[in-house]
Amino acid sequence: MQMRNKTAKFERNRIIQDAYRLHKIHMNEKPFYHSIIREKLEEPDLRYSLKYLYMMIGLFMILAEAGASAGSFTAQMDVDTYVDSNNASESFGDAKTLWAASESGNPNKIVYLSFINLFGSEGIYKSDAISSATLTLEATNVEKPGRIVAYLLHGATLETATWNDREDYDGGVSSFAEVDKEGRYKLDATSLIKEAVKTCTEGCPYSLVLVAEDGASVGFASSENSSQGPSLEYATSE
Repeated sequence: MQMRNKTAKFERNRIIQDAYRLHKIHMNEKPFYHSIIREKLEEPDLRYSLKYLYMMIGLFMILAEAGASAGSFTAQMDVDTYVDSNNASESFGDAKTLWAASESGNPNKIVYLSFINLFGSEGIYKSDAISSATLTLEATNVEKPGRIVAYLLHGATLETATWNDREDYDGGVSSFAEVDKEGRYKLDATSLIKEAVKTCTEGCPYSLVLVAEDGASVGFASSENSSQGPSLEYATSE
């Protein structure tokens, strides 16, 4: 009997460690679940290894569901900059104003907003988990009003980016805002963030690219203007 009790205790501890380790790896660290696991596994009828195995599987599924519960997140900006065809070899990573402009139907200044990918650590593994996403921009200088379109770029944008070495964006998914005066604008970025999650959920940076149409020329506050810089927020559903 004493040997059986020692074996059962060993099995309980092993399952606690395994379930908790899986939870940390896949669903971000939430240590308060540790006590819940231990409480469940201390129930007196859990005496056989097969039952322990079922319990571990069940607990992991519960923890996975908890990790994917509804929440709101603010994306972490890595770089915001723009490139200029008239200054094709120059970079503007420290600019206080980010310019998006077009001329004769073609963009000549393009804004790049690069974000760190933390979807996996936030429990976001499927695009369907994203219920909404909003990109907030502060227009500080409107030389010519018009449409500003946001696209997704799969990859990071460097502070040293120039017109000559700019990356191509994905034109398949987009969102836009009609900018007619200075002020704050909110773009529905849900489809863009869903696409970013679909492409990669951890470790792969992504960028949002702002392109002007119809001769528009608009300057947006950069992160150098800390209170007015671009902001990307997204929410998940249960």
